[in-house]
Amino acid sequence: MNMFEKFRLPRWRIPTLLAGLTVLSVLLAVLFALSSCSKSQKNITLRFSHFWTEPGQRAVLDSVLSDFKKENPGLDVAVLDLSWADGKTKLMINFNARTAPDVLELGSDWIAQFSSSNVLENLTNVSSLQPRFEQAPEYANEPGKWKGLFYAVPWFVDTRVLFINRDLLDQATDSILIKGKFRVDPLSTWDGMYQFGEAIQTKGVGKGIGVNGSDVHRLYKKILPQIWSNGGEILGRDGSPTFATKANIEALTFYVKQLNAGVLESQKNLDDLFKRGSLGILYSGSWLFAPLQKADFHWVCAPFPGNNGHPGISFAGGEYLAVNANSERKAESEKLVAFITRPDNELRLAKAFNIFPADKNLQQDSFYLNRNQGKVFIEQLAHARMTPVHPKWLEIEAILEDETAQALYKKKTPEEAMKSCDVRVRELLNEP
Repeated sequence: MNMFEKFRLPRWRIPTLLAGLTVLSVLLAVLFALSSCSKSQKNITLRFSHFWTEPGQRAVLDSVLSDFKKENPGLDVAVLDLSWADGKTKLMINFNARTAPDVLELGSDWIAQFSSSNVLENLTNVSSLQPRFEQAPEYANEPGKWKGLFYAVPWFVDTRVLFINRDLLDQATDSILIKGKFRVDPLSTWDGMYQFGEAIQTKGVGKGIGVNGSDVHRLYKKILPQIWSNGGEILGRDGSPTFATKANIEALTFYVKQLNAGVLESQKNLDDLFKRGSLGILYSGSWLFAPLQKADFHWVCAPFPGNNGHPGISFAGGEYLAVNANSERKAESEKLVAFITRPDNELRLAKAFNIFPADKNLQQDSFYLNRNQGKVFIEQLAHARMTPVHPKWLEIEAILEDETAQALYKKKTPEEAMKSCDVRVRELLNEP
């Protein structure tokens, strides 16, 4: 016997060994197959459409989405840029073609048109989103609701206040002072606002009040605060038009009256006039903060004033996030919405976008409170409203803007314009 023969296995053990090798081979093959599948498996890609396309804005948004992908391995996000000019139309076409994105940004006055058409996912019972609804002002939640259910998450809000040129006010104070005091407070009443503008016009030191003329999707934002701050409403609780009321006619009458103490222009031109120091009082937004840092005159902000004992209420707009009801990735889409609206990310984006977070707690961040006149905006956000929640709001808006312009250009009296609004909106709502 040589030295190797003693290590030979008995014949009865050979089949057992072969069987063991076969099992091992199978296991190795399965493990290799699973490994290959894992390496070749593609990540889930969520399609997300938004409107923040300026380079600086997009850079911060991309950074937040990159963090989302790091926290959620296996999930990618394909970003679809939209513009305010045609974004809504593109989304509607996509929904009709069943090619809409998984997650989409919507403006506050659009949502009802989508949610009432059953194309948005019901988010009411999504636990990760409950804090978002709880921390938003009630007026900010309203546009995202349809028949008592949540279909869109408040993301950002914004409002408008009065911008006052203090230098023009000081130059014109002689004509509105009695024994060294204002006849009325020029920053907190309708009468005071008018007297301020009138005094500037009379003194010839500049234009008094900026009045927005025919300006699509902007004029309604000027007349609605006048209506609300005079105790008026344009739609009743049952959705019927209520334009031709005393409060609304008074509000439009005052808006037209401001022409006697001001100038009629588009929002852009009014903003430019104020930035140049040529306009005394302007109802505008926080987008003026950056250019006014270089202003060579003193300016302040004030909340929009009320009238006839009613509180001053400003217009508020908002941006929302919704999930496509036909998305094949609803759970993942809801995870993306929850991440983007998570307080740290929402605040980070809001600062970059120069807008206010929908979360009331985040609005108290030092970034907003410490900047010049920032507290006025925070105060106004507590006294603001959004447009009525109605599937035909954009058509109602167009009628209101048209009739307001008719009054501004003296083609109709304020009473005739409001009565015409009532008739036209009623006909619109009665259409099939």
